[in-house]
Amino acid sequence: MGLFWVIAVVLLVSVLALILPALLWPNGTVKTDANAEKREIFRQQFDEIEQDKINGVLDATQYDVAKSEMQRRMLDEIGSTSVADVQVSKPDRRLAAILFVLLPLAAVLIYLKIGNPAAIMTSPTLANSTATQASVEHSAMAGDIEPLLNLLKAKLEKNPGDGTGWALLARSYVEIGRHAEAISAYEKAVKVTPDDPQLLADYADVLAVVNDHKLAGKPEALVNQALKLDPHHTKALMLAATAAFDRKDYKQAIKFWERLQKDLPADSDILPEVKAALNESYALSGVKPTATAAQQAVSAVTVATGISGTVRIAPALASKLDPDATVFIFARATQGSPMPLAIVQTTAKNLPYTFHLDNSSALMPDHKLSQASEVVLVARVSKSGDAKQQAGDLEGVTATIKPVGGTVDIEINQLVPK
Repeated sequence: MGLFWVIAVVLLVSVLALILPALLWPNGTVKTDANAEKREIFRQQFDEIEQDKINGVLDATQYDVAKSEMQRRMLDEIGSTSVADVQVSKPDRRLAAILFVLLPLAAVLIYLKIGNPAAIMTSPTLANSTATQASVEHSAMAGDIEPLLNLLKAKLEKNPGDGTGWALLARSYVEIGRHAEAISAYEKAVKVTPDDPQLLADYADVLAVVNDHKLAGKPEALVNQALKLDPHHTKALMLAATAAFDRKDYKQAIKFWERLQKDLPADSDILPEVKAALNESYALSGVKPTATAAQQAVSAVTVATGISGTVRIAPALASKLDPDATVFIFARATQGSPMPLAIVQTTAKNLPYTFHLDNSSALMPDHKLSQASEVVLVARVSKSGDAKQQAGDLEGVTATIKPVGGTVDIEINQLVPK
């Protein structure tokens, strides 16, 4: 065990020795060209609309408008080439001090979370006491980390407005089982950052643990506050459903469980648990498991702001399909920027593939599907795995449609020419 910690400390010191000098004694000049990446993006977009013109997606007028708009944006965003010398000379002692504390703390917390403390103590003479070893090791680890937590707490008391720091301290206390102290840290974190649903849900969870796992009262109030900020927050929904179930309000619990079940992906690890809880709530409530009005409203909103459909490969191109190739399915506005408004991806072996595009599939938060009046849908089998169109890719393009719901199927029926 001693050797393990010696190695761990040496590695941490080595990392800090590499990072801290650069922050405390910076020296050097760096040449930067902030526009290089933007120029590459615009070059790719020009290639896209050029190919769209060749494929007939854009007519001559649409092509000219798109090209002019892109040229204007390029001049606005890039202008002349700018290469500058950036002097790095001012030491950042505050960041160095923060890293000096947080890097060892983070290393220990990660080890506690995903490591195997019992493994470093396993020996033939102790083979029958693994559980005891793990408990002793966890206590030892808590003792090792306590000075770091005390140092972090002292720094936060001098700077009480550091919400991120209080949240880190609170979660660290939870990891080592000191829930009562975590409550105080969470309270300070929430005062600084009252609009973080994850923080509110974690705070509620710790309060419930200390209160014999009961969510009634302040924990449930925090959960409701989190759901007002994010009605689909996973942990908040689980806690809200559990609170409703505990007070025997099974119909309310059903609403929360159903919302959560709808939000979770099909391969979610907690989905079986959610389904079991939902079935139990139905059984105790006496209500038959049918779609509720709330479910139908959520579904209507989802459909109204997105497009669903199925992507298929044309029989004539099936022999050219690589099962492991990446398939990109995206919507693009017929006017303005050719950048996709929404995009999902799968692999060719999953074809035919059922897709849904909406604002949650957007590449950028200010470039959404709901903002466009008309779009075309594209399904592209990429040989390289890159979303950019290349010769030899297989592609299918729909006619112009409105992104206001409905079902639109896409047939991949053309080979991108060289």
